[in-house]
Amino acid sequence: MGVESGSLQGLRHCRFFYWISRRRGPLSVSLGLIALAYSLWGKTGPMDLLGSDASPYWLAPFSLALAGAGARMWGAGNLAKNKEVTRTGIYCMVRHPLYLGNCLIYLAFLVTMDGPLVGSLLFAVLYALHYPPMFQEEARLAREYPQAFEAARGTPRLVPNVLRVREAIATDRFSLERFHRNYGLRALWGPILLPVVAEVLEELRSLL
Repeated sequence: MGVESGSLQGLRHCRFFYWISRRRGPLSVSLGLIALAYSLWGKTGPMDLLGSDASPYWLAPFSLALAGAGARMWGAGNLAKNKEVTRTGIYCMVRHPLYLGNCLIYLAFLVTMDGPLVGSLLFAVLYALHYPPMFQEEARLAREYPQAFEAARGTPRLVPNVLRVREAIATDRFSLERFHRNYGLRALWGPILLPVVAEVLEELRSLL
């Protein structure tokens, strides 16, 4: 099965990885609350994304949120969950496009927060929280589909290989049925809520 697959099987039984995987949601929410609190009581406050006084860098967080939503939606339309090791569409470029989408959306929100250093540190922690469930998922795939998983070893885990975009487009099998079954529309929460959260935070700062 290969060295990587064997190591994944070992990681599957690691208590720390299991603990993180089980609590990734609450831990992510806790870090989000820390970021919100820092944005409210920090020196500069959140980036203004709308109106005539919008930040000249407003396009950066919007682009990240849209890229994250796009990665999740493309992945959802190709993913045949619990049936195979999906290797079509965006899965040609990255093994975990749904996690990639999450990370980009989280980064979009953190970019708007006060203080790039604090935002970067929080994002690094959020990024790390995605690795345990990815390892556990890969351990299951390696066990259930050893040959297909071995063939996918050359695909990056979370940083997409953009040089394979033509292959991704050529092999794409996006379907609305898979898209809905994998909750593809949920990806839109990022770009929709991004300016709303920034405006609400700015209003709250003015009241403090």
